[in-house]
Amino acid sequence: MDKLEDLIQKKQKIHFKKENESMNIQQQLKKLTARERIEFLLDEGSFVEIGGFVNLGQTTVITGFGTIDGRLIYLYAQDYNVKGGSIDLEGSKKICNIMDMALKMGAPLVQILDSVGADLDEGINLFSAFGKIINMNSKLSGVVPQISVILGPCNGMSAISAAMSDFTIISEEKGSFYVSSPENIIEKEGQYVDYNMYAKGEESLRNGSIQLATKNEREALDLVKKIFSYLPSNNMELPIREENCHNNVCERLNNISKEDNKCIYEVIENIIDEGSIIEFDKDFSKEVVTALAKLNGITIGIVANNSKENNGYINKKAADKITKFVSLCNSFNISIVSLVDCKGFEANVNEEREGLALSVANMSYSLCEAVVPKVSLIIGKAFGAAYITLASKDSAFDLCYSWPNAEISLTKPESIIKIHNRSEILASENPKNKEEELVGKYYEDVIDPYKAAKVGMIDDMIIPSETKARIFMVLDMLQSKREIKYPKNHGNTFI
Repeated sequence: MDKLEDLIQKKQKIHFKKENESMNIQQQLKKLTARERIEFLLDEGSFVEIGGFVNLGQTTVITGFGTIDGRLIYLYAQDYNVKGGSIDLEGSKKICNIMDMALKMGAPLVQILDSVGADLDEGINLFSAFGKIINMNSKLSGVVPQISVILGPCNGMSAISAAMSDFTIISEEKGSFYVSSPENIIEKEGQYVDYNMYAKGEESLRNGSIQLATKNEREALDLVKKIFSYLPSNNMELPIREENCHNNVCERLNNISKEDNKCIYEVIENIIDEGSIIEFDKDFSKEVVTALAKLNGITIGIVANNSKENNGYINKKAADKITKFVSLCNSFNISIVSLVDCKGFEANVNEEREGLALSVANMSYSLCEAVVPKVSLIIGKAFGAAYITLASKDSAFDLCYSWPNAEISLTKPESIIKIHNRSEILASENPKNKEEELVGKYYEDVIDPYKAAKVGMIDDMIIPSETKARIFMVLDMLQSKREIKYPKNHGNTFI
């Protein structure tokens, strides 16, 4: 056999190793193989493997690069067919090498995770293996987009690596996610923990560790492609802009603006391009909606209050959810649109004890620090701190708009009216009835949004049906925005 034939045979061994055995394993588990996943994700014929001869035929991870819609992307896929995709020293070197290439070339990284965990035969060397992967995750953070796709077991340090990504997606059908083994947790707290729910990642969806869930792995990989089309390749580029101009007038918004408890999803759907929304942390803190979407082809990040949840108040978890999302948008030059319909922050002893003030401070800091275009639109209530943190151009936003039916007040309107008319109320024979009378009399005057517009707090009162056109025009104008910042390593508010 000459060397050429030898090379061909070795390459066949790499691509078709243990074909019958491996295919049987995946078929029994009803899962795609690592190579099938790569082929499904990337443009046909674009995958180029790196490090294929490492541990020839026995490597637990496949690494390389390819394209999605013609754009460069790096990735690695854990191969469950080989030792359960367990992480060993050689595999970690391959992973770190491909991560380093993504960093140098300024291209996104996709981590396809399906592993039983660490290869314990490696012994203490595993400390180095995991440490280098985590270090590379931190280096890539905020430089190039990192997308983790959990299509099987993802535990221990792999779960931490996945959580460090910008986007973490789980297949509900086969994915499982945890740092500490569910068996260990249940042994100690069995009466409180549902093993199946925990192992499948449902708790992680509700606490924000995982942002997105799909029914199966094909949907998860399709979602990667969709997210990829919304993002720039790195933090030095702007997101891909599609030259699409859709219908910019929606009469339905005129009627929605008059409703007391607006359906925020209906508002959003009537502003953005049809079918373009990707909502993050949908099951975590439903008081706010955070989502990527397209607005006439421009990628935007939406932060919106859901007044149907928690009576229109924001709690600690909701503030943390906003902070994380704003940081993502700022990392990759994605414009932020804040839709405000909020009475304020939850007045609750437990919330205060859990650190509500710090979470709100972090949220405010992230919005103020964000240098991307930021536009706020008050569609409902904006009382007190809610106005300052989520709408004010004096604190964070480039422009602030309002619908004519918006309610803007220094604090709860009822409280202002009672304080201003305290003497009259106390002098009344029936103070309670007098309070109700005066609140009804002065309420509209107190919350009048035109007062804020007169002093420049609101840049313009807009007709709801024209919302999409107005937001698009201002975001289009703001795309060349530049800010000069004071030199510093980082601020100490964001924790």
